[in-house]
Amino acid sequence: MSRLPASLFALGVLAVAPACFAQSPQPQSAQSKPELRVFDPSLIDTSVNPCENFYRYSCNGWFKRNPLPADETSYGRFTELFELNRLRLRGILEAAEAPSSLRTPNEQKIGDAYESCMNTAAIDKQGLAPLRPELDRIAALQSVNELPTLLAHLHRLGVDAFFSMGSSPDFDNAHNVIAFYGSGGLGLPERDYYTRTDPKSVEQRRQYVEHVQKIFTLSGESDAQAAKDADTVLAIETRLAKATLTITEQRDPQNLNHPTTIAAFAKTLPNFSLAEYVTAARAPAVGKIDVTEPKFFAEFNALVAGTPLDRIRTYLRWHLLHAYAVPTSLDHETWHFYAHILNGAQQEQDRWKRCTSMVDNGLGEALGQVYVAKYFPPDAKVRALKMTLAIEKAMDQDIDGLDWMSPETKAKAKEKLHAVMNKIGYPDKWRDYSKLTIKRNDDIGNAERIRAFDFDRDLAKIGKPVDKDEWQMTPPTVNAYYDPQQNNVNFPAGYFQPPFFSNKEDDAANYGDMGSTIGHELTHGFDDQGRQFDKDGNLRDWWTKADEQNFNDRAECMVKQYDAIEPVPGVHLNGKLTLGENLADLGGLWLAWEAWQEQAKAEHIDMHATMNGYTPDQRFWIAYAQQWCTDTRPEQLRTQAQTDPHAPDEYRTNSVLQDLPAFARSFSCKKTDKMVSANPCRVW
Repeated sequence: MSRLPASLFALGVLAVAPACFAQSPQPQSAQSKPELRVFDPSLIDTSVNPCENFYRYSCNGWFKRNPLPADETSYGRFTELFELNRLRLRGILEAAEAPSSLRTPNEQKIGDAYESCMNTAAIDKQGLAPLRPELDRIAALQSVNELPTLLAHLHRLGVDAFFSMGSSPDFDNAHNVIAFYGSGGLGLPERDYYTRTDPKSVEQRRQYVEHVQKIFTLSGESDAQAAKDADTVLAIETRLAKATLTITEQRDPQNLNHPTTIAAFAKTLPNFSLAEYVTAARAPAVGKIDVTEPKFFAEFNALVAGTPLDRIRTYLRWHLLHAYAVPTSLDHETWHFYAHILNGAQQEQDRWKRCTSMVDNGLGEALGQVYVAKYFPPDAKVRALKMTLAIEKAMDQDIDGLDWMSPETKAKAKEKLHAVMNKIGYPDKWRDYSKLTIKRNDDIGNAERIRAFDFDRDLAKIGKPVDKDEWQMTPPTVNAYYDPQQNNVNFPAGYFQPPFFSNKEDDAANYGDMGSTIGHELTHGFDDQGRQFDKDGNLRDWWTKADEQNFNDRAECMVKQYDAIEPVPGVHLNGKLTLGENLADLGGLWLAWEAWQEQAKAEHIDMHATMNGYTPDQRFWIAYAQQWCTDTRPEQLRTQAQTDPHAPDEYRTNSVLQDLPAFARSFSCKKTDKMVSANPCRVW
């Protein structure tokens, strides 16, 4: 959508949010699959030396049991739980879609939204007719002076054209919400897709142009006109891309902190009336704002003045069709390019899976409220909080033991740690959807209203105090995140169940798996991004120069370590792009290990006793590795290496464990073994 998230730097465990193209279940039903476990000895391949490749040792049994389905770009333990949750959500939605006077208002909304999405006969009968008013509005653009009002309208409908605008906490005063203006308007995953010159990237741009041309053709254009218009789209997007910061540059909040006022920003856009845009978007007309990429907006200002109106209309028409490619023919073409060509999927998902994810994304707290009542009992929240507090205690002790940090910075670090807010399960106050209208058999209309509702709700925050009780993930989500601008960790209800956490299994397994996740999110508060924010979420330097240099020196070790990894031939990981997640993986696992050791001592656990042939310490490490069992297509690995701040799962296992001597001791690994780094990295 054409707006910024509630926080610019919400840092998550894994990019596994529900998606139309990348997530679906095994061919067999979830009910017929073996019970999900945190530590599962049946997945271990004892023919592999754990000191040579611990990931394969821990996961080969899982790979044999779980061949990659045709409709997947990747499939792993996260997907297993995501699919289980999606089946549960399907049951809720199918119960809610039947018309009844007994339905609650929220049940009416989620049920009718689901029914409308599932009714492909009605969708295809309507075709693009529901979009005709918006297509006509674009066609009626007669002057660049009319662009601000039109663009505000399209942004409100979730059309990502030219730039983004939304709300987020002020970098300099995180208690307040201000407007942020940022780059946007690209149809390819990120800016370097437009600039790389290797043969594969050149080929992907050619295929992108073919895709855009096909969408235009399906919308009613002649082949010749569609080909011309597709070239126009690529030309405009390439110009925008070249003015955009790289994804690595965007990771540094200092590069995005450019506070100004609406009046001052307006003076830099003489060819675009910011006042008219703000009025049409229903945003505050005065006050402090942040322009994250001033050079981008300088280029945007020049572009709108120097580009013929027919080309601007073409560009806007493409992004509208891209945002609402709902009819079957457009939907299939969109899958073909983004899922098949870019990421290797071989088959489209079943419709119900995509519609369930759509409702979760658009009406997540209405759906999540029902989900929590059925699947997340109060005692689960208590167990989760207990483990979180144990991990935080371990970090407090870890800070004391750092030999590279001064007492002054340690004191500031502890202040920040002690101020962390723990959010577990679901919001204390549910979102109010009473002003949102959802109609049966109106899929595009529902999407328009949901996006406008979210846009208006987002902009209504501007000028007000930050609501720290708000969530950025829905309750059924299998993921977690740390928000440095609010200094809180967030663990949705959907995550706290097997194969990541189980009340039936021992603490060794739970700490190795869920404990490492909790430690991961907590460590994000002190990674290369998070450490730049203070305890209140302000972008403020609280480090001594010497400590900052010590941190950077140790972080550079990890940059080089991951730069050397080549997940697919010719494509290396970007160590700077993945640095934050790699720091969180390593630091989080170490904190979980320390907390587990304390727990074992307190409970007088016999560390030599075995279960299924493994000691408690060994079960800890295996449970950590087994959470990352994932099969990924080469095309997806390529995309991930170029765009994702998370390293592929094999390296989130082996590369991390190679840096931890405690792991080597647990499996009696020798210094010459592959799982033992000659120069281990360590920050936290």
